[in-house]
Amino acid sequence: MHTLQVLRTGMGIMALSWIFNAGAAPLTTQEQPTAGAAEYIYAANQGAHNVSGYRVNLETGKLTALPGSPYQSGRFPVSIASTHDGRFVYATNQGSGTVSAYKINPENGALEILPGSPYEVGAYPDAITITPDDHYVYVSSEDANLITSYRVDSATGALQRTGTPVATGKHPIGITVSPNGRFAFVSNFDDESVSSYRVDQHDGSLTPLQQIAKTDPHPIYIAVSHDNQFMYVANYGTATVSAFHIDDGSGALTEVSGSPFVAGAQPYSVTVDPSNRFVYVANWGSHNVSAFTLNRETGVLTEIDGSPYATTWFPYAVVVDPRDQLAYVADNGNNTISAFHIDPDSGALRKVAGSPFSAELGPYALAITRAQATTTK
Repeated sequence: MHTLQVLRTGMGIMALSWIFNAGAAPLTTQEQPTAGAAEYIYAANQGAHNVSGYRVNLETGKLTALPGSPYQSGRFPVSIASTHDGRFVYATNQGSGTVSAYKINPENGALEILPGSPYEVGAYPDAITITPDDHYVYVSSEDANLITSYRVDSATGALQRTGTPVATGKHPIGITVSPNGRFAFVSNFDDESVSSYRVDQHDGSLTPLQQIAKTDPHPIYIAVSHDNQFMYVANYGTATVSAFHIDDGSGALTEVSGSPFVAGAQPYSVTVDPSNRFVYVANWGSHNVSAFTLNRETGVLTEIDGSPYATTWFPYAVVVDPRDQLAYVADNGNNTISAFHIDPDSGALRKVAGSPFSAELGPYALAITRAQATTTK
């Protein structure tokens, strides 16, 4: 079945595309949680104006829709993040200029909209990120060239705007905080650059650093290695990923030898696996995922044999589960989520049986979290 759909992309551009949904495995809601740790995936569905949730089968990688999914959001949600303690989820609504906030039900992973949600953020918010201590949330506003900060109420998950919005370069898209919580990095789509900020450990305020690191054209999303040493940037305007060494003291960025590294066409999202050995890149233009080994001494990327791996149409986001065994990709143009097993030795990807799995219209961004399941039925 074909549906003609007009969407505003996360770059603020109207994109006309055919939305095709074929061969996707159906999702059911009949599987019941078991005691112990559970993994959940949440998807911001740009075309459906909602957020959907899935339980991950830890053995097979299969996705099962959560009770009540999908959940209401604002218009055109394009980014989503979960707190590191697995309690709350936040999504930016580009068409509404708001952030939707949810509590994760610890019994089954279902989302409950928080009182006071959604929160105003201004015109065309894009990416959202959360500090490692879960105390602060940062949102990029691509038309305003600003980063807005919020304090998280640790008891309720409510957001309170804090401080004054901080200037970026032109058309900021991605924002991420280093795992040690010391620095924040923002990609400036129109400036071909990354801005760096020091994160105040007491109030979460951002102080711009002097250096602006140059990238290839149209940098989008950013990932930082888990040892805080390296940063990787997907350059949508080319087929490359820029790599930088992060100075531990100053946050200064120095380009890694051999950077930028070749990926697929129009790379959009990049992630580093939890073991800090592999990097995965979702290539919007070539409908696949590039996989690389990460040299932990130098930051150099080397493409893995068999890479790239086919997804379906227009993959936007790629995430790896906390156990480092599964990777998931949001297939925006096919209304599906592709799932892969990760080879623990080589980092190579192998499709999960039944993949891709049905999703809502236009899945754009993914968040994956691990929480404690408390029900045994």
